[in-house]
Amino acid sequence: MAVLNIPKTSNLYEKDYYLWLQQTTLLLRNGELSALDIPNLIEELEDMDKKEKRSVYSNLKILLFHLLKYKYQPEKRSHSWKYTIEEHRQRIKEAFEDSPSLQNYCIVTLKN
Repeated sequence: MAVLNIPKTSNLYEKDYYLWLQQTTLLLRNGELSALDIPNLIEELEDMDKKEKRSVYSNLKILLFHLLKYKYQPEKRSHSWKYTIEEHRQRIKEAFEDSPSLQNYCIVTLKN
């Protein structure tokens, strides 16, 4: 894919997000750092960080709720609860394998 001749002043990020992603990736690969849309690139990276944290938090919350239900409501235990517990354990494990530093976020979150 070639870098498109889109003027730097055009707001590609808001006009065509997918094209902006392709263009940004290509510019990075080619080392054309001066042509990058730095403010929006920073915003995207920060959003990715928040998304990863929210995902771990959400999976941990669901896991803990189901573990508590499973322990303290034995009369309501079901296969779906077991499945949910295993599923969210696996999601958390995979997140930590992909990004071990998320474990630190998880520990800090649990302390607060």
